[in-house]
Amino acid sequence: MKGSTIVGLATSGWLGLAGCGGSDGGRVSDSGSGIASVSAGTADGSGTGSGSADGLDSLDSLDDGATNMTGVDDGITPDDGCKKVDFLFVIDNSVSMEGEQAALVGAFPGFMDTIQSTLPPDSDYHVMVADTDAWGRCNTANPWTGHSPDHSTCNGYIEQTVFDECDQVMGAGVVHPAGEFASNTPCQLQGGHRYIEASEPDLGAAFSCMAQVGTAGHPSERPMDAMVAALAPGINGPGGCNEGFLRDDALLVVTFMSDDPNYEDADGPQPWYDAVVQYKLGDPTAIVVLGLTPAWEDCGSGGPPKGEHWAEFIAMFGDHGIHGNVCGTAQEYVDFFQMAVSTIGDACNEYVPPG
Repeated sequence: MKGSTIVGLATSGWLGLAGCGGSDGGRVSDSGSGIASVSAGTADGSGTGSGSADGLDSLDSLDDGATNMTGVDDGITPDDGCKKVDFLFVIDNSVSMEGEQAALVGAFPGFMDTIQSTLPPDSDYHVMVADTDAWGRCNTANPWTGHSPDHSTCNGYIEQTVFDECDQVMGAGVVHPAGEFASNTPCQLQGGHRYIEASEPDLGAAFSCMAQVGTAGHPSERPMDAMVAALAPGINGPGGCNEGFLRDDALLVVTFMSDDPNYEDADGPQPWYDAVVQYKLGDPTAIVVLGLTPAWEDCGSGGPPKGEHWAEFIAMFGDHGIHGNVCGTAQEYVDFFQMAVSTIGDACNEYVPPG
């Protein structure tokens, strides 16, 4: 694994969050929240092993840090050519995610302010959330082996609601989160798509609805499968669940996060990299990847791979890939995205759209 400090965002303060605790997949529970169960690692991948008792280390500090990001020198000027940015967040919806989703929602307004104040005034952005499975443990029509709709994360809402076909498709934008700790309501987005557009009147409320994907997901988190599925031509083409999300002339920023110590995704780092680059017309400079994983000493339990496959994928993007510790504190998440801001800014300044 390539060592890295937990570093953060640039022109766009975005993140997808997953916990370090939980009862599934052989993970160790830490009162249901994993952000601060172990502190972020140092540059050589070691960690201090400290963390707040509640695992969040105060959402107030996360909010304050995110708001202050508008003062970061991101290197973007109004004359830059990066006019369009597509943000994909892949958020772990397994049983350990409650606290991390709350932290993400709390941080979003400050991150959004940073994006709006640093991108050129006429910038056009899309923001989409995908979770890490197709349907999870609560598929009342065909529950997967070993679990049933009566699982504690399958609340009355998810059992009684009729969902759209796209709500049960891997990689489809989340607009109707359901289950324990989810929004449990359809997200009303102005554009009528499964993603936010720049014209959205209340970005914070829209993202809050989408990002609270809940904890009723399958315990085998597959963020890479979800990422590849979300970016595939068919699902983004006419009639697809994500129609219009991925644009040829936009910078793509993928943020993913998971605490799963196992290797659940199909394929491996090279096929994942090849697929994403192919979907961006063969141009790796059109992509920024931010990943928060357990591939750090003292983060979670279990031995290899413990996220090392994800760390390898992030490293393939060179200066456009940022790897952070999923077990960091709330403030360390802010630091991660602060650094990512400058990285996205550099990518915007260097990006040359096709044509």
